[in-house]
Amino acid sequence: MSFTHTIAQRAASIDSCVCVGLDPDLNKLPRHLPRDAAGVTEFLLHVIDATAGIACAFKPNLAFFGALGVGGLEVLAHVRRNIPSDTPVILDFKAGDIGNTAERYADMAFDVIGADAVTVNPYMGFDAVRPFLRPGRCAFVLCLTSNKSSADLQHLPVDGRPLYTVTAEIVNRWSSHGECGLVVGATHPDELEEIRKTSPTLPFLIPGVGTQGGDAEAVVRRGSFPGGGGILINASRGILYASDGEDFADAAMKAAEDLRAATSGLPQGV
Repeated sequence: MSFTHTIAQRAASIDSCVCVGLDPDLNKLPRHLPRDAAGVTEFLLHVIDATAGIACAFKPNLAFFGALGVGGLEVLAHVRRNIPSDTPVILDFKAGDIGNTAERYADMAFDVIGADAVTVNPYMGFDAVRPFLRPGRCAFVLCLTSNKSSADLQHLPVDGRPLYTVTAEIVNRWSSHGECGLVVGATHPDELEEIRKTSPTLPFLIPGVGTQGGDAEAVVRRGSFPGGGGILINASRGILYASDGEDFADAAMKAAEDLRAATSGLPQGV
């Protein structure tokens, strides 16, 4: 089964396009939890349990686990094993390196961690992306990111057009070799609509809603497939750190439910 079909089934079954980002920051853990790997593990397992009925996907960020030290990958592996089997996992690590190194990154993501999809930086070209195009897996390629300085490169003119539109067209071609998606920030709603018109069949992973200021309703209206669907709206800090008290899991569930409610039943497509 294709990744896109898996996501579509999951989204339809729970009426949700919410992707819960797992970015465990020791400095932001609830006050009663220890600031160590054990605290992170307890924190994330409770959040996953609380949001499992709302999350269309979970997106662990490798950097936050690596920051835990040598045991960080063990924490990530344990967390991955506790994500329900019907919920896809996107490993966020924005890999992008030459072919043989990219192959090892793909082995780590898919064979060791058990991810269903990854985020990939396209700067080094197709060699950096090809190893992630395995059957049933998906490579979400950075196109137009939500950070403020994204324009430094992503808006550079190429034959009179911004680079992000050229990137989207290139990824469309790459998708003939395996499943690709695009990472497009919610902080760029007009550009999101533009990219959807040039990429009508690619799934979009959309960060930047909530803490970064993106509007969830605008994302659904401008980023969905013409017939609806095709988007994963990621929220990390707004869900994970909705409370720093002992009610953190309940607060995370409410934040995730609020995001689902804000994006459910809206007219979709462009």
